Amino acid sequence: MDLRWRTVVVTGAASGLGREVALRFGRAGAGVVVVDRDTTGAEETADLVRACRVKAWSFAVDLCDDDELPLLAGRLRDLGGADVLVNNAGGWTPGEQYPAADPAAWSRTLDLNLRVPMRLTQLFLDALPDRRGRTDEPGAVVNVSSSAAVGTDPYGSPEYAAAKAGLVRFTTAMARPDVASRARVTCVVPGWIGLDRAQREWAALDPAERATLPPLVPPAEVASTVVDLATRGPAGTVVEMLLPQLRLSRANWPLKSRLRGHFARDYPSAGPRARPRPGRPVDDADATGRVGASSPACRRTVAS
Repeated sequence: MDLRWRTVVVTGAASGLGREVALRFGRAGAGVVVVDRDTTGAEETADLVRACRVKAWSFAVDLCDDDELPLLAGRLRDLGGADVLVNNAGGWTPGEQYPAADPAAWSRTLDLNLRVPMRLTQLFLDALPDRRGRTDEPGAVVNVSSSAAVGTDPYGSPEYAAAKAGLVRFTTAMARPDVASRARVTCVVPGWIGLDRAQREWAALDPAERATLPPLVPPAEVASTVVDLATRGPAGTVVEMLLPQLRLSRANWPLKSRLRGHFARDYPSAGPRARPRPGRPVDDADATGRVGASSPACRRTVAS
């Protein structure tokens, strides 16, 4: 997909990884719709995207409010339709986590991290035939998951981990030919992303503990991978970025990677899972979330 003159929707883009992703699409020539509850932050991101000499819009939306999602879909229709959807919004619900949390609280975490991306994807697919003058190729959906989805170790927010794991499986399940012919659904699964809060927490760690952990994953590398997936990622591709600067290799996915000296391993999605990596549980409540996806033709590519 040539991103020039395309319209990209990025949820949770008022700050953090979402802002980085929105800017990366803007630099690639796409118009960007910034969606977030934070009205001020969303407009700031839109202004930064406009500085790339492309169009940008900001919409204040509570994604967990079922009544607001059709309104968002209507606004996108007024713009001529969207070509790419990035399901980035997500995170923990503040306060107690499951099982101590109230059911309404942990249910909201499940909604934000799994049900909302599924509903937005559904609305996106329904609207694809009505895109103004751009129905010649499939659309693209990129889900942003989290390393919480792939581990087997205890985790601070079981509801968040379960939702992110469900998002990855949702992505792989959407690689069916009848869906892939309409939109390629893919996913990136980053480790601990080096955003401002993560940088502060990393600096506060005991040096001995820090030495046992993988380095933070640069936000720019995650954003670059999201754009690559939107551009040419085969339906059902899942990219695990649990270490910095590790992505799909040319052997597994023919893209012009800017990285050198790394490799990727392929695991059949129906077979055993990739072995768990040691590392710090990821809390992306301030990173505007992570979503999930998977791989084409029953294959998943795992950056290692």
